[in-house]
Amino acid sequence: MSLDLAEITAHGFHRSAISATAGKSPLANADGLLDLSWFRSIYPSLAFNDIGVPGEQGFGVGICPAVPAGFTPLPGCTDKASDNYGNYQFSDGSIMVWVPAYYYKYGTGANGLAVNVPGIKPLAAYPDAITAVVDGYVIHRAFYNKGRVQPGVFVDKHQCSNNGGIASSIKNGNPLSSNSVHNPFSGLTGNTTADNFYHGAIKSAKTRNTATRKFFCNTRFIFAALALLSLAHANASTATTYCAWYDATYNFPKGNNNNALKDANDLTVIYTSDGYSNAGKTGSGALFAKTTHNGQNCGIADLNGNMWEINLGLTSNGTNYYLLNTDVDVADITGGNTLATDAWGATGLAAMYTSIGATYGALLASSTIKLFGNAAQVLSEATSGTAWVAAGAGIPLAGGVGGSNQFGSNGLWDYRPNECCVISGGAWSTAGHAGVWTLNLPGVRGNSSSTVGFRSASFL
Repeated sequence: MSLDLAEITAHGFHRSAISATAGKSPLANADGLLDLSWFRSIYPSLAFNDIGVPGEQGFGVGICPAVPAGFTPLPGCTDKASDNYGNYQFSDGSIMVWVPAYYYKYGTGANGLAVNVPGIKPLAAYPDAITAVVDGYVIHRAFYNKGRVQPGVFVDKHQCSNNGGIASSIKNGNPLSSNSVHNPFSGLTGNTTADNFYHGAIKSAKTRNTATRKFFCNTRFIFAALALLSLAHANASTATTYCAWYDATYNFPKGNNNNALKDANDLTVIYTSDGYSNAGKTGSGALFAKTTHNGQNCGIADLNGNMWEINLGLTSNGTNYYLLNTDVDVADITGGNTLATDAWGATGLAAMYTSIGATYGALLASSTIKLFGNAAQVLSEATSGTAWVAAGAGIPLAGGVGGSNQFGSNGLWDYRPNECCVISGGAWSTAGHAGVWTLNLPGVRGNSSSTVGFRSASFL
C-alpha cells in the first residue's frame, strides 16, 4: 500500500513539531537539534542537561543534550554513579566536562535563602527566563554567548598541557605556562616565542580547533560559575559521601598551593611534581575528588592552585573596568590590542565591552590584597543589568570582602592596569589565598610567568 501526498496530509504523517506532541513527528530547532522531549520515552531515567541537586551525586556536571562531532562520551557518561559522568573526550584526547546551563538565586537572607547561600536549578525548572525571574532566579552570565543562552559549555577537566603541539586537557600532563622556562606556549604547533606572554593563551587555545569545532581560553564568567556551584555544594553537603573536600571548617575544593605539592588547608592532598619548582602534573592530586569543583571524580580539577589561569571577560584600560558583552562570540576573540576582535586596546574595548566605571563593588583600584567573604552579603542577587554581569564575573560587593572560610578567604588583588589580563585560582605557592574565587588583577597582556597557564572551553 502506498500513500499519496493528499493521504499523508489527511493522516497527519507529515506534520511535525519541535516539542513532543501526540501525532507529530520531530522537527529540528533553529540549531538543527531535536528537543529533549522526544527522547524522554526512550531514556526515561536520564535527565539530559540537568545540573543536578546541590549536595547530591553528580551535581555540577551533566549529560550534553547533543554531542557534537569530534566528541565521544566516556564509558559511564550518563551514569551519575560513574567517575565519568558528564565527561567527554575530544579527538585530540582532551577530557572535557559538560556543565549544563543553570538558574541561580543568590541568598540575601530576605529572599527565601540564607545570606550567601545560592540556590541552583536546572533550565528545565522553568518554562522560560521571565518566569524564573519572578522567583528571583536567573541564568548565570557564563552561559551567554553570541547574544543567546547556550545550553551549557564543555570545560577542560584539566589545565592545558602540550600534547604533540596541541594545548590539551589530559590527566598527568605537564601544565603549559606563559614563560620559556616552564612548558612554554611556544612549544605548541604554530606558536613562537612571541606567544610566551599572557596574551598567548588565546592563540594557544585555538591549537585544538578543527574545521567544525572552536575552542577558547576560558572566561572569568565560567570560572566564577564553577565557583558558585562549589559554594552551593558546600552549603548543601553534610559529609564526604558526595563531596570529598567537605570539611567543617575548610569546606571548599582543595589544590596544590602550599609550595610543597600539597594543600595549605589539607595536607593529605598530595600532587606529583612536573619537574619544575613545585608545579604539579595536571590532575595528579590525591585524593583526586578533593581537587574537583564538585568533590567527585566526575568534576573539574585544579581550580584551586597549581597554575594561575588566564581568563577572558574582565579587563581595564587603566581608567575604567570593562566587562565583555553577551553578544560576543568568545571563540572569535584574538590576543592583540588593535583589532575589533582583540581582547585589549581601544578598538576591541569599544566593539566588545561595556565600561562599569573606575570602581565597582569591591574593585577600587586600591593596589591592595583583599580577601573574599564576609558575614554580610558577598555577591549581588541582581537578575539583570551590570550588577548581574559583575556577579557573574565573581566580583564581590563593596561589603563582600574581609575574609571568611565560606569563601576560603580567597585573594582579590585589587588593581586597574592598562590592558589588564585577569588570572584566577592561584598557583602552587599562593597558599591560603588560592581558591575557586581567587581573582588577580595586576597582570597585563604582555606579562610572562612560569606560574601562569590556562584551560580551554567550548560552546555547542
